[in-house]
Amino acid sequence: MDRLIAGGYLPMLRPCAPPGVARISRDKATGALVEKVSDGKVPSSYRDGRWGGLKGWPDLVPSPQHIEEWRQWPDPNWCLVAGDIGVFDLDIKIAPAETGPAANRARRLVEETKFAIAHVVGIAVEELPLRWRANSTSCAIFVRLAQPCGKKILHFIDTECGDRHAVEFLARGQQIVVAGLHDSGAEIRSTLVDTPLARLPSITPGELDAIIAAISSASAGLGFTPQTPQEKLRHDNKPPYRPHIAVLRAVMSRRAEWVPNVLPIVAGAHAEWRVSGAELDRELEEDIAVYPNGIYDHGTRREHTPASLIAEFGAIGADGEITFGGSPIYGPDGAEEFAVAGEPDPSIRRPSESQALTWLCRMLAGDHFPAFAEGATWTSSLHTIGRAVGLRWRALEAARWFEFAEGDGPGNWRTDKLLEKADTLAALEAVDPEEFARIEFFNDMKSEPADLRKIIDDRRTAITAMSDDPGTPKTTEAADTPPEPFDIFAQNDPVDLSTLPPNCLPEMLQRWVRSESRRKGTPESFAAIAAVAVAAAAIGTSARIQVRKFDTGFTQPAGLWACIVAPPGSAKSPIIKAAEKPLRSLDSEWHRVWKLTHDAWEASSQAYKSRRKDAPPPGPEPVQHRCVVDDVTLEKQVQLHAHNPRGLLRTPDEFVSLLGSLGAYKRTGDADRGQMLRLFDGGAISVDRVSGGSIRADSALMTVIASSQPQKIAEVARNLGADGMLQRFTFILDDDVDRRGIDEPPDEEAAVAYNMAIRLLASSQPDDPAPIRMAPDAQVAFDTAAEQIVRLKSAPGLPTAEWEGHVAKFEMILSRIVLVFHGLEAGFRSSHSLPPMVSLDTVAKAVLFGRFVLRHSMAFYSRYFEPNVEATDARGFAGYLLTKPDLATVSRRAVGEARTDLRGPNRRRLFAAMAELETANWVAVNKRDHEGPSEWRVNARIHQRFEAQAEREKAERASRRKAIAAAGEVRKWVNSDKSSTGGDHDG
Repeated sequence: MDRLIAGGYLPMLRPCAPPGVARISRDKATGALVEKVSDGKVPSSYRDGRWGGLKGWPDLVPSPQHIEEWRQWPDPNWCLVAGDIGVFDLDIKIAPAETGPAANRARRLVEETKFAIAHVVGIAVEELPLRWRANSTSCAIFVRLAQPCGKKILHFIDTECGDRHAVEFLARGQQIVVAGLHDSGAEIRSTLVDTPLARLPSITPGELDAIIAAISSASAGLGFTPQTPQEKLRHDNKPPYRPHIAVLRAVMSRRAEWVPNVLPIVAGAHAEWRVSGAELDRELEEDIAVYPNGIYDHGTRREHTPASLIAEFGAIGADGEITFGGSPIYGPDGAEEFAVAGEPDPSIRRPSESQALTWLCRMLAGDHFPAFAEGATWTSSLHTIGRAVGLRWRALEAARWFEFAEGDGPGNWRTDKLLEKADTLAALEAVDPEEFARIEFFNDMKSEPADLRKIIDDRRTAITAMSDDPGTPKTTEAADTPPEPFDIFAQNDPVDLSTLPPNCLPEMLQRWVRSESRRKGTPESFAAIAAVAVAAAAIGTSARIQVRKFDTGFTQPAGLWACIVAPPGSAKSPIIKAAEKPLRSLDSEWHRVWKLTHDAWEASSQAYKSRRKDAPPPGPEPVQHRCVVDDVTLEKQVQLHAHNPRGLLRTPDEFVSLLGSLGAYKRTGDADRGQMLRLFDGGAISVDRVSGGSIRADSALMTVIASSQPQKIAEVARNLGADGMLQRFTFILDDDVDRRGIDEPPDEEAAVAYNMAIRLLASSQPDDPAPIRMAPDAQVAFDTAAEQIVRLKSAPGLPTAEWEGHVAKFEMILSRIVLVFHGLEAGFRSSHSLPPMVSLDTVAKAVLFGRFVLRHSMAFYSRYFEPNVEATDARGFAGYLLTKPDLATVSRRAVGEARTDLRGPNRRRLFAAMAELETANWVAVNKRDHEGPSEWRVNARIHQRFEAQAEREKAERASRRKAIAAAGEVRKWVNSDKSSTGGDHDG
């Protein structure tokens, strides 16, 4: 005890009755004193020769008098109350004598758990503050909490033998024995007696989540099935949700607004909130867990609705306000073992379920919300509860089953229709958040995206303000109203290719980008991609990121291939030079040091060769370390990679010269391109020397930030096509805005921070070779983005093979951007090592930037590659339809007359083009014959939706007719025997 007090643990120290002795406590149900055998774990007091309960032990502040009193008690165990400290309790019990595969797996799980904790807190496993006993693998690890955290628990099942284990994180209101005897008779030992409180490693809630995720992942790799208590919630866990689940989830998404009034719980951004039995002041030891999708009481083994939770634990005042009223008394009632059986304090007034609903809905919607009638229950009142969170029940029912017509989903609606269909949007977000996320993603890809969240929030606010559910909106579209046509000309719309989305870069990098782009007179996109590529080169292979949660073999280094495409005079080279300056400077410093060393070695070598008696062997030739290389051959570059396994940056002034120097710019250069592709992967590479022999590099990663002119990149696109070379590049296009550089001082703070971050990333050596992983919520965000990007393969109007190849590689590119942003965040903090986990905020920034890059990709592939024939034919005939506003139907013959290349007996191309228009809601099949569709109805809405495009089509067609007429007149003149004066030639 004295050593624990000296270490600073007095405020959390409590005595416990030793194991095996009788301990007196009061039965809450009967009020009688009962005697139980102590297990040595419960805080206790000693009076009149008997052990009993220690009243108010969670909030007790020990005084010197307490210490003196406790010293007189017979052999107590000593425990610490969690709150300022947190405890990982490894309930993995394997005796030393146990052998066999199951025992070995359990021991490995203990070691992996220790490693996961040590890795995140940044100390060696041997330095972890530990509690243990000699007769078991069960142990506990202690940390300080930077912020309050709730309890967490992970259950594991050995998939081969069914053994169950657990790792529990103990937090506020829980205790753990650190000295004394276990009930098995083994001594409980702890390094805390030699580890002061101030020296315990500290963790944040985010780091706690990272540890839990790492433990879960490691257990899966060892053959255990991790299970969380949330799985006890019996309702739907996958969308689309039924309406009653959607309402529950909407209420629980706002749990911070009402749960802390009802339970003594630590609220926060973490998914699982827990309150212990001690905090609830009840005999049941198990917790209540509050999740984003429901509530489960592990003590009574019951699932709660929000209303039943409030009714069980709330206390209602005369004004209808509800606060925490403590725990009721539990007892058996028929089949239910822990039913509410009474109250420990008769003065407590519990709310009825209808009163609980009134209070809850007013907390969520405001005091204007009407009171519920007596007898109302959660189940009977779901329609009204939904209104309190801004949801209409009928819209929820419709959203679960309704399938939007192809091309007529919310992702294609204009702002006016989004406003009109706000109920549908709100319901869709609640019923199927995954589908809504996809809609939101495609909306954000538009040049002028609508603010879907604001539309939903405004509609929900309006619904909560209504006195009753208005039911179906008064304005409804008739069933036969044609759907909204899809914009198949979208790739020709002006897209914002220059202005970066807000909050898509680390803050200090954003400042550097803004300053340099203004001073150089370039779009922000040029500066951003150049800086991100340089940072990727600085990190190189010194770190790798695990792309997927469970696929430990799928990792990526930080290298990127990027190219800026713009006309001459667009300041491409100056912005690249500004970005690479920190690495160039570092290279110069390394070269000076190397040259001094190499000169000394050369002199020593010459002396040794001249056979001077006192000349020692010179040793191996010093290796020159570098970051950047210029125009070198593939053979020379591989040699440089052998000496620089971290990777190299190339910044050619012209993209074509890079391909030429590496032998990749040849129609017959498949082998050379294959070698260049290896430089993207960062693995081993070897090349045969011209003079014989070969050169090998075990790690060869090349990062590229190049520039090119539009006409040159067009030639490259024609020659390389879809072989995978160009598909690995991110091309950033000019926005065709005329700019001049602004003569203004740089953002000095940002410039210094950028320079230091790049130099730090390029110089630091990793402490841990393990791949960097994404935190659980960050992994979900990344996976969601990756899934949505894959769907872009079917984007209309883009070249099929070339575009699909780029999309297929974008998950890999995006993961590298995540790693670069993670490194930059550490570099800007002057950290010499990268944290083992990537945060959600970093992934969110990387996804935003990745989406911005994708806009450029779509523009690049639509501009420099031929789109698929069907899309080209469809757009051609769509232009014709726009010039015929009175055309209600169109036949196969009319299609052939309008597009001569669709004539002929082979109908396949015509049908394919019209199928594209059907998909885009421009036409619908009206008649069929034995060959297929023979007539189509024309959607009249195309003429309102694409009025501006129609005017362009008419002008272009009129211009072509005028040019044809003029050419005809000239042709007549060429074929005429008349003189140029128009008179007869008598000749």
